[in-house]
Amino acid sequence: MGDKVLIFSCDGGNEAGVAVSKACIRIWEENPDDIKIGCLSALIVPWKFNEVMKDSGKSILIDACDVQCGKKLFEREGISVDRYIEVSSSLGHNKEKKLNSEQLEKKVYGIIHKEMEILLGKNLFQDKKIQEDFLIAFGTDDGKNLNDDHVGMAKYFYVYRFSDNKKEFIERRENVRFKGDESVKHGDPEKARATSSVLEGIDVVVGRKFGPNIIRLLKEFVCVVVRKDSISNAIEAAYRSREKILDLKNKGRDRKHMVL
Repeated sequence: MGDKVLIFSCDGGNEAGVAVSKACIRIWEENPDDIKIGCLSALIVPWKFNEVMKDSGKSILIDACDVQCGKKLFEREGISVDRYIEVSSSLGHNKEKKLNSEQLEKKVYGIIHKEMEILLGKNLFQDKKIQEDFLIAFGTDDGKNLNDDHVGMAKYFYVYRFSDNKKEFIERRENVRFKGDESVKHGDPEKARATSSVLEGIDVVVGRKFGPNIIRLLKEFVCVVVRKDSISNAIEAAYRSREKILDLKNKGRDRKHMVL
């Protein structure tokens, strides 16, 4: 047996499956000496499966959706793997029959990449940090300071793109979906849905306060509480912590909130 990690994936015809397929190929291309792509169908052809397993030490199985076809096939054939991931449930994505978004592709790539490092016991980037951009929204009423109320009550969201080398302002989004309707109580699911719709495509939400809906928001965003008043100070604090934020982003629905 060799020391390469063998990746098996059941991609399916949905957005999560497309993201899984792209992520696996990308990771294989980036690390051809450490990783191989396996043929899932080869499990039912013994001689072919033995050929696939040649020069491989560990294996991982990735199911794109909660039907878990790959897992059931492995169980039927009595074959085990070292690691298993089911992507769509952990990310909260439905099995929609469409191509994946760039944001979803980045999230899936981060999850699989982390599993590869665990299996290989080394940094696949040889101590280089992952170069990944993400969009971060700051809740504000005046464009200068973070709003004093829960972030979902902000009049606007100022959106920035963070990368390893820079931070840049992208756009101002008006929080028109909620409009501060005080007849809706804090923690009402409608508030969470309203906030999420305004923040489509955003990875990280920053504010001075989060209400009970933080539990729902964490399923879609990294939620960062900052002890700063101005947006400029909040930006600097978040930028200094971008590696930790990126790590939380890639944890998917299992993430916790961060306090800066």
